Amino acid sequence: MLKILGWSWSLGRLRGVDIRFHFSMLFSVPIAYYLFKPVDVRSTMEALLWVGGLLLFIFLHELGHTFAAQLVGVEVKSVFVWILGGLTNLAYKPEKPLHNLFIAAAGPLVNMLLAFLCVAAYILLYIIFLPYSNHVELFLWVQTFVNLFFSLAFLNIILIVFNLLPVYPLDGGNILHALMEMLFGKSNADWITLVISVPFLIVLIIFGFATRDYILLGFCVLIAFAVSSLNRNLLRKINLGVNYLFKRAGYYYLLGDYERAAQYFTREIESEPARLINNYLARASCYLLMTQSERALADIERVLKIEPNHAFALELRGEVYALEKNYDAALEVFARVQSINPHWAVPYFDRASIMLDRKEFQPALDELNKAVSFQGRMPLFYLVRSLAHFRLGDLESAHKDQNLAVQLSPEDTLVMADINLMLYEGNLDWAEDFYSRVLAKNPRDALALHGRADACRMNNEHDLAIGFYTRAIDIDPREARLYLGRGKSYLAINESEKATADFQKASTVTDKLHLKRQTEELLKVGSASHLT
Repeated sequence: MLKILGWSWSLGRLRGVDIRFHFSMLFSVPIAYYLFKPVDVRSTMEALLWVGGLLLFIFLHELGHTFAAQLVGVEVKSVFVWILGGLTNLAYKPEKPLHNLFIAAAGPLVNMLLAFLCVAAYILLYIIFLPYSNHVELFLWVQTFVNLFFSLAFLNIILIVFNLLPVYPLDGGNILHALMEMLFGKSNADWITLVISVPFLIVLIIFGFATRDYILLGFCVLIAFAVSSLNRNLLRKINLGVNYLFKRAGYYYLLGDYERAAQYFTREIESEPARLINNYLARASCYLLMTQSERALADIERVLKIEPNHAFALELRGEVYALEKNYDAALEVFARVQSINPHWAVPYFDRASIMLDRKEFQPALDELNKAVSFQGRMPLFYLVRSLAHFRLGDLESAHKDQNLAVQLSPEDTLVMADINLMLYEGNLDWAEDFYSRVLAKNPRDALALHGRADACRMNNEHDLAIGFYTRAIDIDPREARLYLGRGKSYLAINESEKATADFQKASTVTDKLHLKRQTEELLKVGSASHLT
């Protein structure tokens, strides 16, 4: 979308909002020519005014969303009008579903008012002016405007009906989601909206093929990606498929095979100099996820030499500082990122993580609330916020955030990435509260057992960790990280033979390069311990 926005013209600012028109709106002129087939001055004028009406109606529709958002206190960054409709770019999505309902409904309400005005103008011209237009030329001009207002009224009706289809992210889909969230909660609203959106989207696609409407089909592709965002697993599968076809490095990154992804990014660095910065940062992310801070830092510094104020590069630099426990430097970098991009959720989250480690719980909660307001579909944000609530003694809010995180993505919530395992340190009571609630519902939840084992291991409760790892392995014997975790706990209590057996097993069940390398290094440590 950022590239698309780059192909647009800014027409100025209205109430602090950047108004942009995309070059694709120029195609509305040949569309109008095709529809009206003008042969004289009057029909040409009718076609041009129809194009102007189309632009105006889309623009006013987006202004409806804009003013509604500003009324409920949400900042609007820009309004973007293009051939497929419009986009109101909110700084963040409101947490209250009633506010989302109000913002979503405002656009179609504007079109309803415009349709009424066009019908009123049509009736006025048809009943009052047309019968008394005795001069032939005047009669023809009045007839032209009668036809114009009729077509503009019909155009608004089409915009109303299309936008109110219960397909996310159309206005109707957003209205549906807001209503379902008010009735059934956020995660249930996601599922209900997804289930209702898909059949309507299929009908639109069939209609597009039947009518050979390629603009509609292109729009359906964009809608499909938006609909998939309602379900993280579905979105992940789509991303995997797209990346497998077009960007193999991204495919392995999404699979969690970070070493292999880094190798592909290295090839792209050598073969695609135009994308040098993006590939360096992608490779740095892989290194960080493998906790290889020095290699990550080298790539980050390369980017910062080229572009010193690159927000993502600075954010990664701050995360390296945080891993080194250099919190003052990390906070300074995160504050700099916030000044560059004040509506990006990640620096708020990273600042909160440092504050939690410093036991500054209320400031951490404030930062996490901002992060969630900017990006409401990140399960880790809710999980970490539950820790802040837990430390402040608000168990009800803590449990609510834990439940929401699990509902959004059990895989991302119950098992931490290696880079985030430090969250467990000193927080075993919170982790026990969280995982015991999950396991009370399903004692054979392998993910919860895995996460609980990791939490115990990070707090040196190795006997407990071994027990939970063993239970998880009985359920999921093909998960290499379980053997690695149990092996590390065995190693910590000097049972090197059992540790070596687990590391060897981990090596045989995984095909991820970084895990294989990790097992090789741990096997050397285990062998050395066994010899001593």
